[in-house]
Amino acid sequence: MALFGSSRDISMFVNINKELLNDVIQQEVDYYQINLENTPSNLYGEASQNKVYNAPVRTSCLIERGDQTFNVDDQFGADASQNYTFKFLHRMLVELSLWPEVGDIVENRGNYYEIDNINENQFVAGKDADYPKDVGPEFGESFSIVCVGHFTRVSKLQIVNARGGQNV
Repeated sequence: MALFGSSRDISMFVNINKELLNDVIQQEVDYYQINLENTPSNLYGEASQNKVYNAPVRTSCLIERGDQTFNVDDQFGADASQNYTFKFLHRMLVELSLWPEVGDIVENRGNYYEIDNINENQFVAGKDADYPKDVGPEFGESFSIVCVGHFTRVSKLQIVNARGGQNV
């Protein structure tokens, strides 16, 4: 029987991290989840360019900002590029009924980032309660979900009116 990683230990870790995220660090983002039912698809069943998103959900997370880079094109001028990493506490997303997927949008400081990659590989005590082998199902839990996204243009999204800045 394992000594650490029980539901009581996990509860303590989660509560400490919730307090840090919500009361100390206080970095919040608006998370727009893609609405696949209302997004038209093309001939191959893929989502079209006119994606539809659900209303935003505000949540706390850790943010790691990449450096801005600029690509200069003779026809269109400079184009900004920037990667962000958003680190969410798994239990907070479960409480919000929010499950990140590639293609979702995260808004931070008036900029929008499209999720390219999602990693869920940090487990309490290295144990996943969904796949118990040597210990019981009350040990271990997924702890965080890390989403990597790139800067995307507001005009490309169906979220905000690009000229007026008002929600559509």
